[in-house]
Amino acid sequence: MRRAFATILATGALLLLPFLSCHLNRRGAIQRVMVVEGPAWVDVLPAQRAGLRLLLEDLAETAGATVLAPPPGGPPPAGVLRISLEGSRTGSGLQLQARIRGADGSERDLVPATADPRGQFQQLLAAAGLRSQAAAEILPNDPAHLLPLAEVYAAALDGSDLDARAAGIQAQAIAAQEPECGPAALACAESAYRRLLNPGPADLEAQMVCSQAFDTALNLLPGYPRAAEEAGRFYTDTGNQRRALDILFSAADLWPKARGLRTSMAYAARTTGLLEGAGSALRAREALDGGGDREAFPEAAYLYTGEWDRFNATLGSGPGERPDPLPDFYRGYLRLLQGRRDEALAGFRSAERPQESNAQFQALARAYQLALEGHQAEALLSLRLLTRSRQNLRVPDGEFTFKLAEAYGFLGAPEEAMDAAQLAFSQGFGCTPWFERTPLLSALHELPRWRALISHLQERQKLLEARFPARGFGAKVPGA
Repeated sequence: MRRAFATILATGALLLLPFLSCHLNRRGAIQRVMVVEGPAWVDVLPAQRAGLRLLLEDLAETAGATVLAPPPGGPPPAGVLRISLEGSRTGSGLQLQARIRGADGSERDLVPATADPRGQFQQLLAAAGLRSQAAAEILPNDPAHLLPLAEVYAAALDGSDLDARAAGIQAQAIAAQEPECGPAALACAESAYRRLLNPGPADLEAQMVCSQAFDTALNLLPGYPRAAEEAGRFYTDTGNQRRALDILFSAADLWPKARGLRTSMAYAARTTGLLEGAGSALRAREALDGGGDREAFPEAAYLYTGEWDRFNATLGSGPGERPDPLPDFYRGYLRLLQGRRDEALAGFRSAERPQESNAQFQALARAYQLALEGHQAEALLSLRLLTRSRQNLRVPDGEFTFKLAEAYGFLGAPEEAMDAAQLAFSQGFGCTPWFERTPLLSALHELPRWRALISHLQERQKLLEARFPARGFGAKVPGA
């Protein structure tokens, strides 16, 4: 009798393990998970593989795990559970499998013992000690819709601009068939968002459609981490940081270990001058990462707080075989702020090398390069052409507009610098400390228009500081 009772207890403990793990992950220790696409795929398109990986990441995040992106090269960091996802079509169905490498280095292969895709995902998670309570909101009801959903999900989130726009129509069709599927709604929102980033006249109706699609995704799955992260970027880009932070704070309260939420928080905070909050969000992200910052992207919050060595570290080691204009521009820009003009010129020249993206930063680098080479008139003409080219942007990016103001200040054009600074504020960029600190606009400080602008900035920042205290940006993250 005792042996039977012990067997029942042991069986019950095994059944409860995923649930207890989910509960502990949400409230206690950080479990770091990395999902990669393995080599063994049969008749599954690359975009579908990418989408299946994204869906598994969503399930892991809603099981309380911290999902880390795979490193560009080399092995995963220590202490991270790695799921190498694979699969093959079986007639009209799909058979998933995975190699799971534990945080302790142990490995096991798993082929789920069910034909139901939802059950297969759950078994893969259970093998990793995770259990998502949001599978019904993340995976489609009809298994036949899984691969089409995965394909449009990946295209909308990670595809080219052309792929993302094309995915919108397919996503709408899937969302109509799967009205309770959060990723389908998010694919609609992200596709609409990507269309808004293309040049064209202001389109408030398109912004409303995008906003409604994000709301739908977040209503289907409250706090849906990926949807909240992307919605936070959308509202920040369109100058509504208050709405962005409302969404992000609510999501982080439910899913405190979703690292992307802290990235979007830092973006919204830095563009409104909430630099203490931005710092708190970045420290929380570092704690979730397990120490250090794994974000391969310039983090301007460090620039605005005056932590220039730390900002420089986010730019990487320098130009490689395929240089990226964005960090190259910022290398030049930072050296210019530091008064190192020769090094600044080298950075701006590197940024101007032909690329397929970041054309605006390349054009701005070109203006600085001309000025540093002594071609003042050409530099000013180049800057004015860049300013004119941005008049038809649907999402104008006030942070970049402020960089135009700084460039006009450097070129000795105070009226145009003042106009651009005011425009940046109207577009949503309101980092009061940086308005006051940047040496490139010091010549404006005595102008009545400048003093009035600073007064408006300070008033807005006080309201946001009262609503979003700095401590909330890192709340519920152990070690933050």
